[in-house]
Amino acid sequence: MAHRFVSRLPPPALLLAALRDAPRRYRMPPLPADLRTAAAADPETALAFAIEAARTGGAPGAQDLFTTSLAALVAEALAPGAGDAAFQALVLRAQDADVDEHVRLSAQHVADRRSVRTALDTVAHPGKLRLLPQGRLRDELAALHALAAGGGWTDLHARGAALLGQDDLSVPLRAVLDDLIGGAALRRLARAETLRTRAAVRQYQALCERRGPAAGSEAAAAQGRAAARTGDAAEQDTLRTLRAVARCLQERDAAGGTFRAAAGLRTPRGFPGEAGKAKDEWDVAILREGSPGAGADIVLLAEVKAAPAAATSDLARLLRGLQRLAQADAAGSYAFPAADGELRIAGGTLRELQPHGLALPPHVIYCSAAPPEGQVQMLSAASKAVLLSEPASLAFAHALTRGETPGPALLLPVWEALPQAPQLRSALHQYDTARAAREAMLHPQDLLLAVEAAAAALLQESSTACG
Repeated sequence: MAHRFVSRLPPPALLLAALRDAPRRYRMPPLPADLRTAAAADPETALAFAIEAARTGGAPGAQDLFTTSLAALVAEALAPGAGDAAFQALVLRAQDADVDEHVRLSAQHVADRRSVRTALDTVAHPGKLRLLPQGRLRDELAALHALAAGGGWTDLHARGAALLGQDDLSVPLRAVLDDLIGGAALRRLARAETLRTRAAVRQYQALCERRGPAAGSEAAAAQGRAAARTGDAAEQDTLRTLRAVARCLQERDAAGGTFRAAAGLRTPRGFPGEAGKAKDEWDVAILREGSPGAGADIVLLAEVKAAPAAATSDLARLLRGLQRLAQADAAGSYAFPAADGELRIAGGTLRELQPHGLALPPHVIYCSAAPPEGQVQMLSAASKAVLLSEPASLAFAHALTRGETPGPALLLPVWEALPQAPQLRSALHQYDTARAAREAMLHPQDLLLAVEAAAAALLQESSTACG
């Protein structure tokens, strides 16, 4: 429940000046100045220029630039060894029926395996087999259980069918085996096992391995743990720096407030608005606490990214989270769970987090301590994947793999779909989104230095005025 009170103060002018003046190491480079310059650039930069022209309705000739550049991108993605393994796998699946069937069956593999093993355990679990007398039936059931444990689905189906042909099975055992051997789950598992021996399927699996560990694998889990450790370290480094910023603000604040940096704030349960896909956990905040019992004001809200490029895909979720926070009751306060205990935050300060379009409020930032990239990607990996997966792009790729030389006009449907197709919306706005996210990104040390510089400038102004 929200407690009634009125938020007191906006973010300090000292901090706002520092946020305005701090250098932007990760700023998005500008697009080429004109069509001719874009055409001379690499395909990804040319595509980014053409896409932005489609979004804004400018640059005559952008259509031809788009199709020509997308054609070059498709050709690059198909290059053996150095190309895009994920795209090559997608093309192979579209071309080969065995690969397509393999992918569809793989989506059911875990559930089918669990179903078969669970059914078999009812009659062939080692604990149950110990209750059977020594003999052929016990040995056959043990063999079936071992095949299921080892994933020998084809042999399991054949051996189970042979056992069903015996006359001395009990009615319950026959019913279980009949359902198992005649069931769709085991047939799918056996078919998938056969497909994995096909050359095209082996090629597809090799491409999948090149693009990274399979979901659910130990390698994927290890990769996830490593990424989590990197993210945690980045958050801790940022928290330490923002604590120094809070101390600097505290030393120079004339309003008598207390500043502190807090980590891991979570939007309370029952907070107004729809949770949906909105961000509900906030990495680091600097709060200004006033009179006892009143909620604290947010003077800075920072989201931490180990890599600058990650902010682009995060921005939509961040904006939704801010829009939700801005639905707070201005005269109330809310208890936010946080890493160091519950924090009561003023509703009025939450309402000040309302974004305007893609623009974040000035006191909401991304933080990254990563070194600036040598070359920022003008076309995001996600946008590239979306464009390449369009049916016309796949058709163009199929023609290339058949040794044909299709013209870029074959890709015109992608250009025509770009302004209105829902699946292409993120690609249409990709440069604008990246620019907004990176404009809001600061190195935490740069912010600290900017706060100290702003404080020194204010002190100098004060001294000059007094003199």
